[in-house]
Amino acid sequence: MNKPEKVWDVIIVGAGPAGTSAAMVLARSRRSVLLIDEGKQRNLKSHGLHNFITRDGILPPDFLNLAHSDLKQYPITYRQGKITDVKKAGNSKSFLLTEDKGKTFLTRRILLATGVSDFIPDIPGMEELWGQYVFHCPFCDGYECKEKKIGLYAAKHNGYAMALALRHLSDQVFLFTHGNHYLKPVQKSFLAKKNIQVFTRKIRELKAEKGKLVSVLLSDDREIPCDFMFTHNGFEVNSHLASRLGCKCTKKGAAITNRHQETNIPGLYVAGDASIDMHFVVVAAAEGVKAAVAIHNDLLETENKEALKVKDS
Repeated sequence: MNKPEKVWDVIIVGAGPAGTSAAMVLARSRRSVLLIDEGKQRNLKSHGLHNFITRDGILPPDFLNLAHSDLKQYPITYRQGKITDVKKAGNSKSFLLTEDKGKTFLTRRILLATGVSDFIPDIPGMEELWGQYVFHCPFCDGYECKEKKIGLYAAKHNGYAMALALRHLSDQVFLFTHGNHYLKPVQKSFLAKKNIQVFTRKIRELKAEKGKLVSVLLSDDREIPCDFMFTHNGFEVNSHLASRLGCKCTKKGAAITNRHQETNIPGLYVAGDASIDMHFVVVAAAEGVKAAVAIHNDLLETENKEALKVKDS
């Protein structure tokens, strides 16, 4: 293991919307910033990014390219790599980070913006159609599915509420429980009243023609016409660095923060999908900005206290 070459003001792990937004604010505040990313963004396969004013419909890779292009005018050091370990450095708010290749980095503050990954059901056709005809978020992709035949895969979790939400988009909604029988009689009755069909047989395959979803093939050989599919299948955090430091997290592993994105570990901040708020690109970007402002102010306070100590001595 090598010794760190310098002490950074801030190291940001993750260069998605949260990480890049934070990097810009901190660089503009004249902080030394190291931005480390392994290139594992959540929605790279998506047909388009939505709910971000001025950028509606942009492809996620194009959005990230624009973000990184904006950062080039500032003295930000970018590094592609994977951080595999992080430790407190002494009694201060500093941290020692270790990359998978063994290189170490020392920083006065750390921002984790490592995001999450969706659980894609292990069913033929799901991964191939993911981001184009199979989605996880009605707010992000529902509008493009309006008045179409919409399926909902909900095996791990009860799909009752999400099916009703999708019903607002179309009068042709199908709930696939994939062999599970979790619906209560009152729920079945209300879904039927809303003309939402429920299929409990397992899904054998999502069938596509020319790259487009056309139907859902069930285990009993029934074929249900379908234009789009949503999944209610959960996600996992991409990194457990926060919990390794003792950060309080939810059962799903998301870091619990205050409104400034600071965790219970002094000097550790988490922003974006890896924290507890809504999973929207615009929210992630806003959280990155909030974290950056809090980090800069925290560093200022520390620097001023140290300067007063020197003066008094």
